[in-house]
Amino acid sequence: MTRMWTAAVVTALSLASPAVAAQRTLQIEPAGSHVTFTLKSTLHQVEGQLALGRGEIRFDPDTGAASGEVVLDARQAATGNQDRDQKMHRKVLESELYPEIVFVPEKLTGEIPSAGDGQIELAGTVTVHGAAHKVTMTARITRDGDHVHATAVLPVPYVEWGMKDPSVLVLRVAKEVSVALDIDGRLSP
Repeated sequence: MTRMWTAAVVTALSLASPAVAAQRTLQIEPAGSHVTFTLKSTLHQVEGQLALGRGEIRFDPDTGAASGEVVLDARQAATGNQDRDQKMHRKVLESELYPEIVFVPEKLTGEIPSAGDGQIELAGTVTVHGAAHKVTMTARITRDGDHVHATAVLPVPYVEWGMKDPSVLVLRVAKEVSVALDIDGRLSP
């Protein structure tokens, strides 16, 4: 009888384990994460930062299906120059009308390592300035226990995506801004 009971428990656990292991969650820690941007121009390079509001990425390591969201506060975008920041908020981001920039993951390709370094691709949709755009970014991952650190760079063709070009007669700026993500989070099953 004991042998039958043990076999039944082992069978039940083996059938249940894929469902338990299927979903993983990366809870992003805003305090330890940084999002910066760089915009090249004819006279200089503009550098700034965005505030990470919240973030959670859920994914199935077997299928790559992903969900969740990472939210940036567009109203807190800053370059350190008050006049430039006012123009950026009023004319380019229109942050009072579109206060959030939201990334919704859809597919994770690659594997988050059990320890050490790795690389993944994360595909999804960025909604910025009231419109959704498909993106794929490559992230370098470092894992230590349940702590995950990820870095990625996402080129954003902001003019193509419907935002105004802030160029003026003498000062010409690039039509693409480089957004760098430096993310800390906790991975849980």
